[in-house]
Amino acid sequence: MNEKILVNRRRSTRLTIAIPIFISGTNSSGEYFREKTHTLVVNKHGAKIATSQAFAPNAEIVIENPAKGDVAKAKVVPSGERLRLESAPAVAVELYEAQNIWGIQFPPEDWGTR
Repeated sequence: MNEKILVNRRRSTRLTIAIPIFISGTNSSGEYFREKTHTLVVNKHGAKIATSQAFAPNAEIVIENPAKGDVAKAKVVPSGERLRLESAPAVAVELYEAQNIWGIQFPPEDWGTR
């Protein structure tokens, strides 16, 4: 596959940044949880998030950014790769509504409204 095609598949620029957040929802065991954690990578459409939880595909979670006071809903999505950084499992999520919930003060140009 052409490398240029892969680059153009991204809807918005990814930023590698650890932002403290809370996530909550129902895990793969059907149990409600609320976890204090952090992002690993963010963009306008979603993130990779460190978590101790296991999720069913398309599970819905709520993301809270306490520094900004914002809340957003997201779904767990396949990432196409095993997410395991420094022995901490992670999950890829897609925001239902593309937004800068992360509080990035100088976001990339492609994070503008469309």
